[in-house]
Amino acid sequence: MLFLGGLKFTETYQKGFLFLTESIKTTYHDFSSYLQNIIIKYLKQEETISSLLLENRKLKKYYLELNATKKELESLKKECNVNTKFYLDVKLIRAISYTTLGDFSSMWIEMDDFNQTKIYGLIKDDFAAGIVVNKNGKPIALLNSNEKCAYAVEIGRSKAPGIAMGKRNGTMVVKFIPMYKNIKIGDEVVTSGMDNIFFYGIKVGKVIKIESMGSYKVAIVKPYADLANPRYFWIVLNSR
Repeated sequence: MLFLGGLKFTETYQKGFLFLTESIKTTYHDFSSYLQNIIIKYLKQEETISSLLLENRKLKKYYLELNATKKELESLKKECNVNTKFYLDVKLIRAISYTTLGDFSSMWIEMDDFNQTKIYGLIKDDFAAGIVVNKNGKPIALLNSNEKCAYAVEIGRSKAPGIAMGKRNGTMVVKFIPMYKNIKIGDEVVTSGMDNIFFYGIKVGKVIKIESMGSYKVAIVKPYADLANPRYFWIVLNSR
């Protein structure tokens, strides 16, 4: 009853139910993770070691490439007399449960240092997955399929600016694209970083349809992020 109340009841009652059920849900997820770690540690050692060795090689390659790029960037900034500093901070977070029964577009998440006045970006498997906002003093994830999810993007080689918004049918719509910008079907959509939610260049999806709406263009986008089993996300704490 507490679980269903936390999902289905009105916001006035929901806040109280969330307080009662959050610890139960968190304990369940902790116990589930503990059992999974036990299975990996004692029953799947050889498979796990092989997987970790492969992942370690990939991460070492990424580290070397990133370090080289960072040095090149610092050198270029020095030559151009640019003093701008960049500080990107991300953190792994866990989803607790869906907020409403039958609605798979929003979730309660576990986040200790949540700032109620801030909007955060969500990343899953290297792709933009949604945003995190405040609801009843708790962090709620609005996924790409949620109509209240919105963040700034760029489209294609022309870097056409727009605002990506969620849709229930598994696509997203990018609005407010200037008419003079040349975009086409198949163009890739990435975050622009102009909203302080995401940093620049996180892949969102590809354009599958283009329409006109008043004095602007509108693009229908098929997102890359697979949100069928959204248990963990990377959250963008700082995008500058």
